[in-house]
Amino acid sequence: MNPLVTGETGASSSAHSAQTLTDDDNDITADIDVARILVPQGNAAEGAATNATENYLSSVVSIEQSALQQTEALEKVVAESEASKRSLIPNELQTLVKTYAFKEIFREQAATIQLPQFFINIPPADLFSQHEDTVLLEKEYLLEGFALSKADRQIGFEDVKADLYRVDLDESRQDHTPTFVRLDDRTKKNVLAYILDPTRKDKRVKNFADRIMTIIGTMYPIPDSEIRKYITGILEEFNDEQFADFADKEYTYTDKIKQKIRTLSEEYGEKQFNNLLDTDTITIKPSYTLPGEIAPSVTAKDMPKTLYEKEGRMNGFEERVINEVANMENVQWWTRNIEKKGFKINGFVNHYPDFLIRMKSGKIIVLETKGDHLDAEQKISLGNLWASKAGNAYRYYMVYEHRTEAGAVKLEDFLQKIQKL
Repeated sequence: MNPLVTGETGASSSAHSAQTLTDDDNDITADIDVARILVPQGNAAEGAATNATENYLSSVVSIEQSALQQTEALEKVVAESEASKRSLIPNELQTLVKTYAFKEIFREQAATIQLPQFFINIPPADLFSQHEDTVLLEKEYLLEGFALSKADRQIGFEDVKADLYRVDLDESRQDHTPTFVRLDDRTKKNVLAYILDPTRKDKRVKNFADRIMTIIGTMYPIPDSEIRKYITGILEEFNDEQFADFADKEYTYTDKIKQKIRTLSEEYGEKQFNNLLDTDTITIKPSYTLPGEIAPSVTAKDMPKTLYEKEGRMNGFEERVINEVANMENVQWWTRNIEKKGFKINGFVNHYPDFLIRMKSGKIIVLETKGDHLDAEQKISLGNLWASKAGNAYRYYMVYEHRTEAGAVKLEDFLQKIQKL
């Protein structure tokens, strides 16, 4: 019997061959695992190229999946820390990280502040309980019933940029950070030839969907199964020319798909938010307390009336605005709200405003600044809605330098308004 086998078809025959050989004590091949011997099929060069391409793609996917898993783990730790208000800094490193406490003059007053946040009534977890539970609103509660697979799939792909990239473990970066490097023409040709091989046409949609899912990663709380169905629906409408174009521009195409999914989910969430707010399923109540100390990675220059001994870094326009505010007689203190760690207006989007300002009158101003070139309709809408529900002690302002935008104010008008508070 020939001991050379190929793939799964030779599994049974190879087992028989192994048994025959071991029965012959004089056979020097008795210790060879013939099941691991493969015969190349067809042209050897083509087979080697295909194997190299498959190995390359497998390595890319493995690296990307590892990076995505690490990102998800970090985001989970940040979310848990934010909810419990515990420090992200390991105990053994806390003495090495510089922290900044409340200024003593403001400590007692700042410690009593509880900024309003949105809460939602949910069915009781206990089957025997007759009362609903009230929990801090998270976006996942607004996406119950969101059927992405049945949503609009019209996406404009006309302006995508034609570049393929490979994930490269750049050893010059700390912790071998994955980076994207443009593929050379030869590698691009091999990758495209593999993906668009006519013999794999029946698996093309699945292979493309797998690839897109890997790049997109998780979009919690939207189930992966819904995302896959949505992507598959898009790909099923593609012809060969569109598949080739997609393969040539996969990262840009995938980004457009991800942005479309995000837009659809946010539109659905905003509609649900407003409906639940109207029926008092969502309410607002005092919740967020300011941390006694902060640990910004980079601090700003010293300025008047800061709540903490040091404040976090800010850009030029932010610095200009808060400097004007700090020099007003009726302002008691202000603080730079740290993105992703500080106070958030938790609605259909999570809005972390730039500054919190306390006036001597007791009113608290929540301030977001934006360059004139930036859009922020969702934040404006949510911020103004929050202020209307929070009560007369609170104000929200979205401030542009010169731009006129519904619901927002220009810098000059903002400064005039708060002089009277």
